[in-house]
Amino acid sequence: MNSDINQPAPKMGKFKTSTTIVSESWALLKKNKEMMYFPVFSSISTLFAMVMMATLYYSFVLGYGFSFDGFRNLFSDTNNGVQVSQTTYYSILLVYYIVVFFIVNFFEAGLIIVAQGILSGQKIGFRDGFKNAYALSAKIFEWSLISATVGVILRFISDKSEWLGKVIAGLLGLSWSIATFFSLPALVISKVGVKESFKESAAAIKKTWGETVLVKVEVGAFFFAFLFVCLIFFFILSAIFPFKFVWITLGALFVLLLLATVIVSSTLSSIFKLVLFNYAKTGIVPNGFSRELVAGAIVAK
Repeated sequence: MNSDINQPAPKMGKFKTSTTIVSESWALLKKNKEMMYFPVFSSISTLFAMVMMATLYYSFVLGYGFSFDGFRNLFSDTNNGVQVSQTTYYSILLVYYIVVFFIVNFFEAGLIIVAQGILSGQKIGFRDGFKNAYALSAKIFEWSLISATVGVILRFISDKSEWLGKVIAGLLGLSWSIATFFSLPALVISKVGVKESFKESAAAIKKTWGETVLVKVEVGAFFFAFLFVCLIFFFILSAIFPFKFVWITLGALFVLLLLATVIVSSTLSSIFKLVLFNYAKTGIVPNGFSRELVAGAIVAK
């Protein structure tokens, strides 16, 4: 590892930046592929929670009960003639946000713990990450509660406003996302409280603003381009072999490829976020990561 936070770093082109983020984060992922279990379990748990909450909503709030009609209306806009008050609506939305945010944050915390352990030279796996995330579950819940509350407030502003209010709500939401970008790593790695994690995130953002936006955009852009190329390839195959079973097979393969891409992309994004957070705190570029990639976003004081 090299400490060079005060030295200017050479610039990288967008394409090289994107491929470098993916390749270097992938090299770390290969040291323990169990890190990919976290986004997998996160997706499964989130989907299960959404279905359960939707079932409870249609069964008890809209009065369908546990019936075929209730299940069928999970996928429709009907409300069974029931008028839901605004208080009820936003209360339900708050609960929904809290549950989903907690699940996502919990499993990302576990991933961050494992990635940090690997960067530190430890032998650590999924069980260790899950166990340590569970130990921090109270703080993760508090952070999720605050995020959910902010989300509901912004949704309320957007719902009650004309186009200008919606734009303002969108900008506020973007500002919140950027300002709290490193809050979860701070909560997990620095083991501080939620309030302190906000401060650490804000301090890191001042140094890594450009790279914070980059890690959200460039990793996604790389995998979007990959999926686009695969989709074109599948279309060509379906045109060459115009048979129903070929179309079904290609469609199934693309869905599997999409799921795998989402899992890998999410994992690599979390890994690189952790690398940036560590560099913002210590000025050290971890072994295996390019100085021009990591240090290039840091503004020396």
